[in-house]
Amino acid sequence: MQRERWIDVYRGIGITLVVWGHVYGGYSFDVIFLFHMPLFFFISGYLFRPVAAPGAFCQRKAAQLLIPYAVFLVIIGTPLAVHLALSQPRGAGALPAFIAGLLLGGNRLSAWLAAFWFVTSFYTVLVIESLLVGRCSRARLLWLHAAMLALAYANAFFAPGLQAPLAANVALAAAPLFHAGYLFGQLPEARRPYRLAAAIAAPAIAAVLANHYFGWRLSLGVDMKVTQYGVPVISFAAALACCVCMVRIARLVDARLPSAAAWLAELGRAAIVIMFMHMVFTMGVAALVGEQYRLARVAAGLLGSWLLYRASLNWTWSRALLLGSARDLRTLAGRRELMHG
Repeated sequence: MQRERWIDVYRGIGITLVVWGHVYGGYSFDVIFLFHMPLFFFISGYLFRPVAAPGAFCQRKAAQLLIPYAVFLVIIGTPLAVHLALSQPRGAGALPAFIAGLLLGGNRLSAWLAAFWFVTSFYTVLVIESLLVGRCSRARLLWLHAAMLALAYANAFFAPGLQAPLAANVALAAAPLFHAGYLFGQLPEARRPYRLAAAIAAPAIAAVLANHYFGWRLSLGVDMKVTQYGVPVISFAAALACCVCMVRIARLVDARLPSAAAWLAELGRAAIVIMFMHMVFTMGVAALVGEQYRLARVAAGLLGSWLLYRASLNWTWSRALLLGSARDLRTLAGRRELMHG
């Protein structure tokens, strides 16, 4: 069964906002950080279905997510490590600290590797949901996810420096968003709360804009990587409302703007590669021509990563290692067995 195009449009909008948010500051930055990463957890929950065999599911998702994560980490991290080794005086501790950061992941990854935290946290969410959904009652699932959210707020307010390796602790805040997407997907279209979501999202965005304009410095946004989840419950509800509104927006774009929808859907299908690579392109352009050319940097982050995605579709090894194709991984494994059999 072919997936509806609006889902890829949704992801295309989301990944465009990610790149924009990493380049631009000001009002757009504040608005984007209200909901841009929750979008991906929400839509993944929307697509999720109960898993009969969690072990096999987690193994398959590890191949799809963690193998590309490791490969891109090596591709980007190796030249950074070499540059650090060559530029530091002998015996300095910068290189060992950098390598430790690569291994621990999460918020320890910055600059060119800044967005990598999402993939490992997302994998943790998938493990959690595969073990819970379909095995617990709806009421128990709601209580469990409420407890996770409470623990996430406790982490943010009482122990913000407590960061689990590979951003596993961020899953406490991400799993409730994922589960909300799952519950939203179970509702018939006529019962989906688009109007309520708009009634929550509009004043939330207005509050973010006013917060920036008046310089109130209220923490309203959701910066999941560093365990900043905004105002308890209120920021969560605002992010969730924006995610729901984006479903309606993506569907409208798909229905009424076919050319834009086609481009956004392409970006949505390339989202995992863009997540890994966009900082390389945006920071590379900044180093070459200057940070002030923001629109060019956004374009480079999207287009450069998309071109790499399209090129990766051409070979078995690149589909397996860079895109996480389970079928191509099995093909590579079969070839290796034939060579050594």
